Amino acid sequence: MTASMLLMAALMLVSCNKAGGDDTNMDAGFFVTLDKNVIQSNGEDVATLKATLDGKDVTADAVFYLVEGKNLIPMTSNKFSTDKDGEYAFRASHLTFSTEEPVTVTAINVAIPSAAVDPAPSKTSFVHRSFLNQYTGTGCPYCPGMKRAIKEAFKDEETKNMAVLATVHSYGTGDPAYIASPRASSYPYLDIDMSAGFTYDMDPFATGGVLKSFLQERTSQPAKVGISANPSYVNGMLVVRVAVKAAQAGDYRLGVWFLQDAIYGQQADKLGIVASDNSYNYHDDCVRLADSKNLNNYAGHPIGTLNAGDVVERTFVLKVQADEWKLKDLNNLHFAAFVSERSGKGFNVLNVVDCKYNEPTPFEYK
Repeated sequence: MTASMLLMAALMLVSCNKAGGDDTNMDAGFFVTLDKNVIQSNGEDVATLKATLDGKDVTADAVFYLVEGKNLIPMTSNKFSTDKDGEYAFRASHLTFSTEEPVTVTAINVAIPSAAVDPAPSKTSFVHRSFLNQYTGTGCPYCPGMKRAIKEAFKDEETKNMAVLATVHSYGTGDPAYIASPRASSYPYLDIDMSAGFTYDMDPFATGGVLKSFLQERTSQPAKVGISANPSYVNGMLVVRVAVKAAQAGDYRLGVWFLQDAIYGQQADKLGIVASDNSYNYHDDCVRLADSKNLNNYAGHPIGTLNAGDVVERTFVLKVQADEWKLKDLNNLHFAAFVSERSGKGFNVLNVVDCKYNEPTPFEYK
């Protein structure tokens, strides 16, 4: 029996929990998107807005607005540049439609780092990892069981190196690592590459074993893309230049989730796990910002169609709230950069890298 068959047999697949989106038509509706989420505040760097209605480009007929408080200021075009740093929000209208939520671009007055140096420009054979999103919370009484299952799988260093873990503490407020979204429809839940996942089945050793087999099977497939990142931390702002290199042609999306380790929070527990292991009250890989929302999903910002060998670069920014997050050691700050593509009515993460806040992460080749 293959690992995928074991996963189906032993665990409950819950497609509606996927951060990448559910089974609804994700193109349906009126939306506005940006080609950049970060620009330099030099008056020359330009972000371009695009409007779509049920998947059709209606930019030429749409009206775009700069949001200033409760006011909507009509724009003369779909282009935006500024000489003042800050976060800018935009909405749009077309016929009787208007966007429900604004999109934002961050203008910064610090230098954007160049991409990490490619150690082998002619190669396209990349190490492949899966992106695990553990939906949890300190108030979730059964979540220690899922954490124990992941620990069981990760006891093997080779298995641990097959995945990048992000813990999404969206269960409830009062959690020191709380983030409002993305959310799951039930907790605990482990999302695998935004395309599959499972709830805890009360047997951490079986669950951990199945997860290990599943990761081995999934990451043995050739990676369609590679990812590199080069961060720069200046005056409380983490600026990251991410590069995506295609091994296969495809229409790809890119996201960055900023993570924090060593957050203390008393963990609720109905399984009798925490009483004998205080480590469950310390939480690692907690998502502080999920910079990947596009339309109604968190599967990443569109970066266009790439041919094999093509490279595209994007910039991401995190304003580090050290006091609010009780971040005393910057070494507890890191980030996961991932690439996804459409898969049926949903999305599938193709590769992911875990990066330190102060070191470049070059493309990792086989």
